[in-house]
Amino acid sequence: MSNLFSKRRQRHFMLLLKYWRLVFNDHFVIALFFLFGALAYGYSQWLPQLGPHLWWSRWLLALWFTVLAQIGRLATLVERPDPVFLLPQVSHMQHYLRQAGRYSLILGELMTLAGAFVALPFALTTEKMTTTSIVAVFLVAVMTKASWLEIAQGLISQQWVRYRRWLRLAQWGLPLVIALVTWLGTPVIGAVLALVVLVVSVYLFNPNKLTIDWRTAVKTEDDRMYSVYRFFNLFTDVPKVQGNVKRRSWANGLIRLLTIPGHPWSYLYVRGLIRNTDISGIVIRLTLLAMVVAFLVPITWLNSALAVLFIYLIATQLMPLFDQFDGNVFTHLYPVSFDQRRADFQGLLIRVTALVALLIVLASLGMGLNWQQFGINLVLAIIEVVLLTRLYFRVRIKKLSEEN
Repeated sequence: MSNLFSKRRQRHFMLLLKYWRLVFNDHFVIALFFLFGALAYGYSQWLPQLGPHLWWSRWLLALWFTVLAQIGRLATLVERPDPVFLLPQVSHMQHYLRQAGRYSLILGELMTLAGAFVALPFALTTEKMTTTSIVAVFLVAVMTKASWLEIAQGLISQQWVRYRRWLRLAQWGLPLVIALVTWLGTPVIGAVLALVVLVVSVYLFNPNKLTIDWRTAVKTEDDRMYSVYRFFNLFTDVPKVQGNVKRRSWANGLIRLLTIPGHPWSYLYVRGLIRNTDISGIVIRLTLLAMVVAFLVPITWLNSALAVLFIYLIATQLMPLFDQFDGNVFTHLYPVSFDQRRADFQGLLIRVTALVALLIVLASLGMGLNWQQFGINLVLAIIEVVLLTRLYFRVRIKKLSEEN
């Protein structure tokens, strides 16, 4: 069983590494640098504005540490054929589960410590904390995560099959109670309570006392991996993630907003934009990222430069949509001239670019409602949209039409 888990863990690492290489490309790494830099700078500028003993600070810290305990699930790496091929080895699965628990504990505690370090400057700014209190807070976070993973092992056992609903509730309720005691009471008492919960969890959900429930274990691991694949699917095609056809009635209003009435190519391009998850997905993700950066960066010139850069990057992502339908022979039978098709595509570019620019400019107001920053970005956005749609896009469309 030790060799089996080691081989699966190595194969799991290789699979993740393959997708991480596609996710962390040059553009995404640059975007992450801007995002985390903006978040860190905005966080550092926000903390001096806070005073001590705010009524909501302790509640926010308790909520943060409760959510932090939910990050990092139990990774058993159990596969669908296991109930058949490993059934004769079910008595030896305890050792396998212990290895899975240790592997999940290491990754979970690393993420927990990272989240605790992020919250520490806020806690030191709003609360009077001694060295003992700081150490107690970190111990609370570590022990709460460890007890959460012990309960997760009970969720995939046959002995606790009748109490799964209560165990899922305990995975949220116990961290919440511990966090409330830690921040509304004292961190030392919270650490004692977390230690008691951990000892009881280890005693109740010890893998040596549990028998694996194959169906639940397989489903739990499939759900965990599906969430990982869905994240990777935002950046590249993942065969494990199958698309589902579902009507999105909320998109009808967006289609009417972007479509020029009486223009078939305009309607076709808008439909193609919404249905093409590659183009629409990257436009949405870049827009949200740009709004976060514009909201957090307080330096005027840097905020304006980033806003202009993001508007350009988002607008250029729409260009591949122009020849998306060239492979469909029926579109060439439309009784519509090529000039009309080009005008309809340019109309879509104007609408989408203007909408994206408006959202980024609104986000640049920030928490302090900086109207000067808003005005500067609004003027720059209008100039950029006009230049892009009247000059740059027209040249690009003409070049694309000549190639076709």
